[in-house]
Amino acid sequence: MDIREIWRYVLANENLSFGIVTVCAVCALILIANVMRRKIPLFRRSLMPTAVIAGLAGLVAKEVIYATTGVYIFSHPALSGLIYHLLPVAFIALCLRDRDNYTAEFDRGKVNLERVTAARSGAVIISTYLLQGMIGLAVTVFFAFTFMPQLNEATGIMLALGFGQGPQQANATGYIWDAAGHMDYWGPGSARNFGLTIAGLGFLWASIPGIILINTIAKKRGIKIKRNEFQKSGELSSYKIEGPDEIPLSESIDKFSLQVCMVGGVYLLTIGLIIGIEIGFRASGVPFLIDLVPTIWGFAFMLAALVALCVKLVLRRLVKSGVMHRKYPNNYMMNRISGASFDIAIVAALCAVSVRALGALWIPVLVMTTLGGLACMLYLRHLCNYVYKDYKDEGFLAMYGMLTGTIVNGMILLREIDGDFKTPAGDDLVLGSSAAIVLGIPLLLLIAQAPREGNLWWVALVIALYFLVLTAFQLKDLVLKRRKNRADAPG
Repeated sequence: MDIREIWRYVLANENLSFGIVTVCAVCALILIANVMRRKIPLFRRSLMPTAVIAGLAGLVAKEVIYATTGVYIFSHPALSGLIYHLLPVAFIALCLRDRDNYTAEFDRGKVNLERVTAARSGAVIISTYLLQGMIGLAVTVFFAFTFMPQLNEATGIMLALGFGQGPQQANATGYIWDAAGHMDYWGPGSARNFGLTIAGLGFLWASIPGIILINTIAKKRGIKIKRNEFQKSGELSSYKIEGPDEIPLSESIDKFSLQVCMVGGVYLLTIGLIIGIEIGFRASGVPFLIDLVPTIWGFAFMLAALVALCVKLVLRRLVKSGVMHRKYPNNYMMNRISGASFDIAIVAALCAVSVRALGALWIPVLVMTTLGGLACMLYLRHLCNYVYKDYKDEGFLAMYGMLTGTIVNGMILLREIDGDFKTPAGDDLVLGSSAAIVLGIPLLLLIAQAPREGNLWWVALVIALYFLVLTAFQLKDLVLKRRKNRADAPG
């Protein structure tokens, strides 16, 4: 029995593998990438997250080993499981956090910043999704009617998923499309691979142009960025992990264990809610609702965030009423859970991409991501100037990083010019994402219907109209201000 047969046996045998080998390999890749980022100057000076470096390294290793030996070194079901489940976990942890207060330092001292409502941040997020969807649809319609008649015209909407919502959602939606046969011509698993490749290129758009944007803004504001120096970890204040009204670090159960169990409990409630929705939809007998069932499972992270927000409200009410005397969620530890979830999911998503299987689809993917990246940058730059008046640059960098990569990329870009998080830009990502859940319901329905034959044109029209509505909502203050100025002008 040679090494290839042994490896196939390990991956095929549920008692031995069960995804553990792949999970451990993903963890090892993160450790290797961390060493690479600290020791190699090119990586050290870049803003590319360690998880992206690890994922790209795993992707290269997977393709090289398969080309030379014919062996897949990863279990794809395990990678898909990591991608799918860790996004809801990350959003649950973020939504269970308490809200922080923000100040910024100016020459006249500390002043309170005018905070943007969650609805406006959510509108920024969803309108950018819609813009990406329109660009993606335009590209795939062009290729479907010219060079690639076998291409489903509606698959371009995947740009909004891979760029805007990240690899987890692109993978989940791709799975639904593969099951429905929307991209059968290109081989099994083509829709998932298509979406994951777009997401992978989105990470590069968040990192490489992100470096240029950071340097441009830093130079304009006189901020000196020192990326070559190794920063020592600062002292961890005890209040971060043991607040005055919180449970102690270790009692009969470890405090971190409670944080993990709270996240797991909320996720269990989410799964129960989705199962209940599925039972109700199927019992209704309405074909439209039954068709929505896979989409509901695909957007589990949205429902998970909603359930987490509801749980947080209940916990706050219990504390105020005196039924519960201690606060259980801890911001510092919840941040660690969400960060680890995002990092592992990013690595798994990049490792799941199949460069060889994508074939001719590389052409529309490259055109789509290039146009989408440029449009996203320009749109957010102008929009954030109006929406985030007191922290334009911080709001722009945070939103650009998240809407091309993930919330992790947004935080990385933000940290370069707002290292102490003195502005609410970071919290806008979380609160805006929560508001985007409600605002994004129409988009959810459109994504479910877009690939079906005959639905493209009305779906594209609704997306365009919704984009105009959300953009007008965000710029309403500018319009009202101009009207007021004209009314106050003499003569």
